[in-house]
Amino acid sequence: MIKKKKVVVIDSGIDKTDQLLQNVTLQDLYYEDGELKQQYQGKVNSHGTEIIKVLLRETSDIEIISIRVLNEQNRCLLSDIINAIKYCIEIQADIVNLSLGSCAASAKRIHLLEQVCLEAQKKNIVIFAADHNLPGTKSYPANFDCVIGVTTSEIPTDICQVAYQERIVEFSDNMVYIPDAIRCTIRQGNSYLCPLLAGLFSSFIGTRKIDRSLVESFIDYLEQFSQQQNASKIFFNKYETTENDGFRDKRILFFADDMDINNMRLYGMYKQIGNVELCFDAMVGQSMLDVEAYVQKADIFFFGAISNQFLNENQAYLNDLVKLLEKQQKMTITVFPIINTYQRICLTAENSFQIRSIYK
Repeated sequence: MIKKKKVVVIDSGIDKTDQLLQNVTLQDLYYEDGELKQQYQGKVNSHGTEIIKVLLRETSDIEIISIRVLNEQNRCLLSDIINAIKYCIEIQADIVNLSLGSCAASAKRIHLLEQVCLEAQKKNIVIFAADHNLPGTKSYPANFDCVIGVTTSEIPTDICQVAYQERIVEFSDNMVYIPDAIRCTIRQGNSYLCPLLAGLFSSFIGTRKIDRSLVESFIDYLEQFSQQQNASKIFFNKYETTENDGFRDKRILFFADDMDINNMRLYGMYKQIGNVELCFDAMVGQSMLDVEAYVQKADIFFFGAISNQFLNENQAYLNDLVKLLEKQQKMTITVFPIINTYQRICLTAENSFQIRSIYK
């Protein structure tokens, strides 16, 4: 039996009542008075839960251990973070997600944090950490060379850039869709990019044993992906004029189960520059052969802001639809990610197919 990768999320804990996590096996730990305990019963803020849901969207077949170090105000002791990483070493974790960091601790305490991160690296534990959201403010451990840090560019140019030596991955924006059973939630911040990157790494390595060479291969993989012609195949910037110009005079099929105010705005915007047709009612419930013939007439297929309920209950249908669009090499735009980042990179790597999401 293949052993699942052990992923530790050091954050604000987890809301065990969240509907999307009811069938997920999670270990729930927390620090209190410097002691690691099980099954936190108090109130938790949503940050850690949302981080875990982004992680689970990006990868599967992992064992998740949640360690609560952040309190309700998103603050914690640096000693708790250090002790949590020591625990990761003790249990031989594979991946650690730290959507947090420190920029105000003393040099001595930062040194202690770096030492425990180096010890984790020696044990082939890969730590992903979010940099500070304030441009020009460095946070740790994200900026240690032994950690893969994630940040956002001050001056957005390329969609993604990789600093090889410093192990920093920089995105042009940090707007991330949070899976949920009910609410449509977009969060902004480097902390939400962190589980996206950690999940991408987990999907990239699959069942392979983690070692230094595999981590180097992942950095090479990110460098290759970060080239504009590759990254632009899976990400779309609706605010960029040149992006929207690509819709001009094109035949666009607009797929959305609920034409709410957000979808009406998108539909209205693209109707001004292209020939847009609402297609949800004409497609859902039809055979894939009929759908294939129907889609053939379009230049662009646009997944609008699909409701959480439809996304959660019809993933198999959406997967089949994406396969059909790939077969026809149809330019595909999505508001939310229909499939995860690794799947989109794989689908677009060897051909001209593009499946580009507005939000990460």
